[in-house]
Amino acid sequence: MKLEQISSWISYQEMNDEVHNQLIKSWLVEEGPITSRIKSNEVFELNLLKDCLDDVGELEADFLGKNLGKVKTREVVLLGNKIPRVYARSLIPLDTINHGFSKLGDLGTRPLGDILFEKGVFRRIKIVFAKFTDTENIFWGRKAKYLVKDFPLSVMEVFLIDANG
Repeated sequence: MKLEQISSWISYQEMNDEVHNQLIKSWLVEEGPITSRIKSNEVFELNLLKDCLDDVGELEADFLGKNLGKVKTREVVLLGNKIPRVYARSLIPLDTINHGFSKLGDLGTRPLGDILFEKGVFRRIKIVFAKFTDTENIFWGRKAKYLVKDFPLSVMEVFLIDANG
C-alpha cells in the first residue's frame, strides 16, 4: 500500500476544527484497540506487509526521541470483511523490546493492539494527526507515541475512509 502524507502533523484541537465527517473523527479519537472496533462488526484479518529492522527518517527519530539505535519497523493492513480499513506503521526501537516489553519483538501476525492496551504497561504521551493520499483518495491518520518502562514506540494509523466521499 503506497500512501503519501500530504499535510503536516497537527494537534487534536486543529484536527477537531478541520474534520467534519463524524465517522472519520470517531476513528481518529478511538480510545481502545482499533482491532476490537473492526472485530465488533466485521470479520477481521491482518495482512503483514513488513516486519524488519530498518532505518528511520529524521522526523520519525525526532518524534520518538534521539539516540534510538536499531528500530523494528512493522507495517500492516487491517481488514474488515476483506476490505482494507486501516494501514498501520509501528516503530519499535530494539531497546524498547529488550528493556521495555519483550512481547513487542515477536508479534508475527498478531495485532499490536492485542498487547498495546494491557493495563498499566503502555502509556500514550503524545498524539498528532495528518492527511494522506493514495493518489485517488484523501485519508486521515494519527500517530501516537507510547512509553513502556520509559522506552518509546510509535504507532501510526491511517484510516482508509475517503475524506472526500
